[in-house]
Amino acid sequence: MHALVFGNVTAIIQRMYSRWSQYHTRTKDLKDFIRVHHLPQGLKQRMLEYFQTTWSVNNGIDSNELLKDFPDELRSDITMHLNKEILELSLFASASRGCLRSLSLHIKTTFCAPGEYLLRQGDALQAIFFVCSGSMEVLKDGMVLAILGETWCWLYWEKHGEGREGRDG
Repeated sequence: MHALVFGNVTAIIQRMYSRWSQYHTRTKDLKDFIRVHHLPQGLKQRMLEYFQTTWSVNNGIDSNELLKDFPDELRSDITMHLNKEILELSLFASASRGCLRSLSLHIKTTFCAPGEYLLRQGDALQAIFFVCSGSMEVLKDGMVLAILGETWCWLYWEKHGEGREGRDG
């Protein structure tokens, strides 16, 4: 019994060290990239803060990258589960299960740090954004037109302005 407990504790410590080592390696790579490309201080700070925040949210696990090698059938079951809140929105009420499974394979989770922009007025639309956590401000000429919160489907309307992540993250 003691050997089993010791073995489990050892495995837990090894996994923790592996993540810690991965974090420090990626941080060093990021700092080297910043140095090699002579990025300005403001951009450097934004990159480091984004990396640190996203790492703390997902512990360094990129679910999109992790799932890419799984077969479509299994991956769609997993992504249906992961995106259940989005797929249950009234927007998709009339969609067939097959359509939802296909759609779930194309949903990408992303994080936008407070103060960062998702889109700026005039940018080409490349995605539909669902605010699943936190809030987002819609700006025009620096004025807040709306604050969108969780479960909002947000499309980019060129005439309405820019979308910026809110303070909640």
